[in-house]
Amino acid sequence: MQKSLIEHMVVALILVVSLPSFALDFEAQVGLEGRYFSEQGLDEQDQSSLSAWVKPKLYQEFSDGANQFHLQGFYRYDQQDSERTHGDIREAYWLHIGDYIDTQIGIGKVFWGVTESQHLVDIVNQTDLVESPDAEEKLGQPMFLMSTAQGSVLLDVFVLPYFRERTFPGEDGRLGAPFPINDNDAEFESGAEEEHVDYAIRWGIVGGGFEFMLSHFHGTSREPLFILNDDFVNPELVPFYPQIEQTGLVYQMVSGSWLWKFEGIIRSGFGDRFGAVTTGFEFTQGSAFGTDADLGWIIEGLWDERDEDTTGFTEHDVFVGWRWAANDIESTEVLLGAIVDIYSGEQVYGLEATRRWLDVLTINFELRAFEGGDKLPQDKTDRIQAIADRDPDEKTSFLQTEDFVQLEVTYFF
Repeated sequence: MQKSLIEHMVVALILVVSLPSFALDFEAQVGLEGRYFSEQGLDEQDQSSLSAWVKPKLYQEFSDGANQFHLQGFYRYDQQDSERTHGDIREAYWLHIGDYIDTQIGIGKVFWGVTESQHLVDIVNQTDLVESPDAEEKLGQPMFLMSTAQGSVLLDVFVLPYFRERTFPGEDGRLGAPFPINDNDAEFESGAEEEHVDYAIRWGIVGGGFEFMLSHFHGTSREPLFILNDDFVNPELVPFYPQIEQTGLVYQMVSGSWLWKFEGIIRSGFGDRFGAVTTGFEFTQGSAFGTDADLGWIIEGLWDERDEDTTGFTEHDVFVGWRWAANDIESTEVLLGAIVDIYSGEQVYGLEATRRWLDVLTINFELRAFEGGDKLPQDKTDRIQAIADRDPDEKTSFLQTEDFVQLEVTYFF
């Protein structure tokens, strides 16, 4: 019998409360999240859902900090989507800090990137897409990492011995794809499948308000292609993970109130070799409008050489956003942004707001809206035809029923 939401929360709380006795440093977060969609999904998925999650974190130092053990878990129970009910070890690694070289082995998370609208260069960790449609949440990645820093010059070398498949919402989940995604039958270009060993290297210069990072990745693409099966009664999308080579460049520079950003990649393995760029700036207006708040003005351009053949919807787009920080004791912050396709007029809107409450709680509000595209038909046969005949400039048709608001309360202890 499936456990209720309350039962899952009780089990999670017992778990995190019992863990501190095994470590010197322990902290955890527990959250309750509600979502409401303005419409039913393409396959009549429900408009509301409730979920709860827990994120325990353990830390232990040895040898005066020269050796460290990090452990961070995650588990979510979702009322509607069985695929979103999942657990993951985000981090479980041993770190040795040497005189010249640091070594890390286990499951880890790294982030590469500087732009706001998307992170082209960030490729080491797999996206945990059932968590958030903005692709910010990542799965833990088994890795061996060697790092060195000589002055302002950094070098990271990664060996990634196991591949994590991307998570996707289930048939009852949101945000939905045009058809259900059958990740049980995922296909790989490499015969080694998940056991293919990937490699990555990153070299850069950091210091004085300046960051320049050059990276290269060889291995299984974290972004899959999708193959439509031949069943017109029960059509499904099957993920296909090709082998790729990706070279990335990240540049960031602070100049007074201006922050200039650049991310660019060259990738092969998705057909012809192609390039993609996201670049722009953020200008921070201090003491905005005579208040204690800071207001950031963000503009970025997004370009993909594949144009209408891109696997996303940001081939010739502009991102405009505002970041408002109240600088109050409650750490109130708001981020508002929109991505607009300059040719088709399609728009993606996002609003994120957070505020601390009673020192141990954080309230987070999120809104996502998709405008300017034609909705796909409800009938699956008509939907297949609509996708086959669709205007290549219309990339967000399957998202036009996915506008939602989300409220989340997080408790820290």
